[in-house]
Amino acid sequence: MVNGENGAMGQQKTRLRSRMSGIRGGIPQDRHRSMSAQACIHAAAWLMKEQIRSMLIYVPFRSELDTRPLVEEAWRAGIEVYVPRCFQENRSMTLHRLKRWDELQSGAYGIMEPDPLHSPAEPDAFVPGAVIMPGLAFDMHGGRLGYGGGYYDRLHERFSAKGGKWSKRPKWAGIGFGEQVVERVPMERTDARLQVLITEQGVHEMNGEAEDGTDAF
Repeated sequence: MVNGENGAMGQQKTRLRSRMSGIRGGIPQDRHRSMSAQACIHAAAWLMKEQIRSMLIYVPFRSELDTRPLVEEAWRAGIEVYVPRCFQENRSMTLHRLKRWDELQSGAYGIMEPDPLHSPAEPDAFVPGAVIMPGLAFDMHGGRLGYGGGYYDRLHERFSAKGGKWSKRPKWAGIGFGEQVVERVPMERTDARLQVLITEQGVHEMNGEAEDGTDAF
């Protein structure tokens, strides 16, 4: 939800964030590493199957699933890799192509982000073939619980604006651990839904009829 989280729904999300943050943070390091690697294998196979030639993906932070094996496999396969740079003042993101790890520097929230001197922002009209997002919780109906900042909601709004300048829309995918999957993520009508969920257990596709990740309840 872009305009903030209030009321009973906001309280549900806050409680779930707290619980799932503890679950994800409690995964032992060796399991975290092995499950991350397996999820990245599934994600790479999905990218190839869907013939996706460019993706926006996060650089892992703290207990997030480690996406670095996927980034390196994408580089080997000739898939263009883009990562976001966040702006806290308006909770927006710019997209930057990443060709080497040394193009990153510490940015918003201490997350590693592209150095714009090495990798300038792409034009607003640029749309990657897939957006692969982190999250605290997911469900098998396309629900995703983020961190409450609304960065990806704003990006989704930008890409799916009716009558906008974009002739194509990306596949919206979440990636995380099987332990992060819950029965239902509290979702509002304005929240974007995933079309794909990737875990160490495999690739789960849903909401295939939605072109932009939005699905009616």
